[in-house]
Amino acid sequence: MAEETTERVTRTLICRWLVALRIHHWSKSGFCLAALLFHGAATDVSAWLAVVPCAVCFCLISSAVYLANDIFNRNEDCRHPTKRDRPIAAGYISIRGAWAAVCALVAISLGVSFLCYGDGNVTRVIVAYYLLSWLYSFFLRGLPLVDVLVIGLGFVARVAAGAFALQSFDFTARPTGWLVGCTYFLALLLGFGKRKGEWLLMEVSGMDPGVTRRALRGYTTDLLNVLIGGSAMCAGFIYVAYCLSRPDRFPFVFTAVPALTGLASYLRLAWGSASVETPEYLLLRSRGLSISLVGWLLLVGWFTAIR
Repeated sequence: MAEETTERVTRTLICRWLVALRIHHWSKSGFCLAALLFHGAATDVSAWLAVVPCAVCFCLISSAVYLANDIFNRNEDCRHPTKRDRPIAAGYISIRGAWAAVCALVAISLGVSFLCYGDGNVTRVIVAYYLLSWLYSFFLRGLPLVDVLVIGLGFVARVAAGAFALQSFDFTARPTGWLVGCTYFLALLLGFGKRKGEWLLMEVSGMDPGVTRRALRGYTTDLLNVLIGGSAMCAGFIYVAYCLSRPDRFPFVFTAVPALTGLASYLRLAWGSASVETPEYLLLRSRGLSISLVGWLLLVGWFTAIR
């Protein structure tokens, strides 16, 4: 009986740490792999070995960022209808333990980056991302519009670092303006969609949006709908222009079909429900988004492989 109790307690503690580390957000580090697709190296094992450590570093450093945010924002999280169950806000993980984990994650992430890429561009981007995250937590998180604009830079950092990491496989690889621009507006789309979901959730709960996130006081549903639509339009336009600018514009332009379909599916969700508050789970909830993403990946992989 005692052994079963100990095992249950250990399992519960591990689960709480996994929740606090936000491992479901590690999917965002998939943006580091974008260069593999657009550089036509998705089928080369050596290229994957060059980029995967970069994605791992971002997984670890982002978990450190989430832990630090939960420490600073635990009072706000306690008033949120769902965030109050987060391990730090609920008191399941001590502040001292959380800070120790932050230090360990940062040290491991930077250590792996330095070991694999030296003090070059990849490590510099990771350091810049981490410093920007601190700036966001202390000063920028409460500023409407600025909060999402800064979050978008985090996605750009992932894409840029992945492209720089690929240089150890092919020195011509680099983060192009097309890739950076499309990534940034796609990130803004997800960010403003998340704010819309949070705003609707607070409205349904009968709570003042500013109670859980100060920046929400500067938004309205109408403004967020415009920002979401504008971000989607810019992302779609840049992607189509990129397709048409490639030497293999035909047949690569056909990849715009699932891309635009996915954007339309997301817009339908963003304008009609609060499900976009958790974009990391959208692929599990929207069949349209899942089919569009799979179709886009298959087409991009095929067309770049036969180039």
